[in-house]
Amino acid sequence: MLKQLNTQKGFTFIEVLLVLLVLVIVSLIISRISVKAFEKQAIEQFFKQVSLDIQQMQTLAMKEGVYTTIQFIDNNNTYKGFLHNEHNNPEFERTFPEGITLNYYSNLKSIKFNKFGDVHDFGKIIFFTPEGHREVIVNIEKGRLRINVHEQ
Repeated sequence: MLKQLNTQKGFTFIEVLLVLLVLVIVSLIISRISVKAFEKQAIEQFFKQVSLDIQQMQTLAMKEGVYTTIQFIDNNNTYKGFLHNEHNNPEFERTFPEGITLNYYSNLKSIKFNKFGDVHDFGKIIFFTPEGHREVIVNIEKGRLRINVHEQ
């Protein structure tokens, strides 16, 4: 009688499980990195939008020849832009992204521009972020703006 050779080749159940385990671990690492990157991008986008809104209100003050105000409200994490200090009819209202809050002890809660675009008050608006705290610094004269990042 002829001996039959076993020519069937394949993977064992344990080998398949090990490959699946490696794939799950790699996908978990990639998903965590992606989520953190999206959160960081949302924070960066928020601070760019704050800068643009401040510049918009300064430009609007000069263009229309009126007083404008941006007010940061810490109890509901929003900020609003107003013409003529008309607090009932804001030009815009924006909410902070999740994870960003206004520091209650910021020495500047509103930014006011006169009809020439000059800043009325100057100081810092401090925000808490998941990465640390950030300061929006408003300098006197023509509303020059800097955003400083402070790591925890």
